[in-house]
Amino acid sequence: MKDCDFPILHYQKGNSYKDWGISHGEEYREAIGELFLIRKELMLKRNPSLINHLLPMAQAQYEQTLKYCGDAATELEGIAKGSNLSLTDIVILNNYTDFRDIELTDQGCSTIQVQNESNILSGQTWDMHSSAKNYLCVIEVPETELASKSLILTVTGCVGLMGINTDNCLVGVNNINTTRAEVGLIWPSLVRKTLEGKNLGQMRDILLDAPITSGHNYLISTPKGAEHWEITPTEKDLVHAHGDGEIGSSFHTNHCLGANVSKIESAKNVSATSHARYDILKQKVKNVTDSAQLKKLLQCHEGMPLSICSHYDSGARDPSQTCGGGMADLSSGEIQFWRGCPEYDSNYKEYTYQLNSEEKSFTLKQS
Repeated sequence: MKDCDFPILHYQKGNSYKDWGISHGEEYREAIGELFLIRKELMLKRNPSLINHLLPMAQAQYEQTLKYCGDAATELEGIAKGSNLSLTDIVILNNYTDFRDIELTDQGCSTIQVQNESNILSGQTWDMHSSAKNYLCVIEVPETELASKSLILTVTGCVGLMGINTDNCLVGVNNINTTRAEVGLIWPSLVRKTLEGKNLGQMRDILLDAPITSGHNYLISTPKGAEHWEITPTEKDLVHAHGDGEIGSSFHTNHCLGANVSKIESAKNVSATSHARYDILKQKVKNVTDSAQLKKLLQCHEGMPLSICSHYDSGARDPSQTCGGGMADLSSGEIQFWRGCPEYDSNYKEYTYQLNSEEKSFTLKQS
């Protein structure tokens, strides 16, 4: 298995989204090919009957993405071309958790929002099948006519897992298990589309208007407020909100909290760690006052293996491990992304960026 060493992909200003995708695909062709095969195998292991339906399902999801997130869709085309894979292959790599009737119980991310007199803090872990850790990367995306510059945490071949733009708008995502999946867009493309928003209202509108395939909780965070939205193809619940200057904290793991979304939760497929992590956050998040404390919480091992940062593979129901994470202090403009865990991984690596809101720029401070 290839270790990409948590690279930074520098997209070139002035190039098209498709050109960005081609350069992405060409530079990380081997890694993208490996990750596609891993994710396809995991998906078909869950539901072998999908084998004869991948092409039409992927095509339908791509067409919805092209309608709503056209730029990100053409970036996917470029990744396919550059990596010598089919568009279907790249759709599977990006959207494999959302394919209809796929029941993946190994996605265990936690999202956190904290606001106090001095800091506005947002962050999340990225818990995925442990095979994904070696493919984590950061993409530096230049400004375009529609979007500001952004930083994206993702895996090679995927257009986005979470991110922040130079308008100081952050989007994070964690999985929920719900029924009533429909043919909709590829959710990493929605991450990129949401970052076209320049304030909380614009980000919210992008999320709520999107044709969703399956359920996720989205954290959208700005200096003027933050919201957690549980969104499925049929239901949309605002489960937490912070107004401008409001003091408090909120968090989400992987079970449904919204009144409407809870009614369509697939309870048998909820992550076995979700409630334990929720209880840990409920106890500890109140003590978070600055970015160092938020990072410590996101990398906390209390209750291992049912911990916020987990590196235990049971080999059974929940093979998920914490592959990395990201966070931002929207007051100071400091942003951090990491791969692995400083305590359990010899190949742990992190980046620290500084946002300059006036110049609309990011500076890499530490790596």
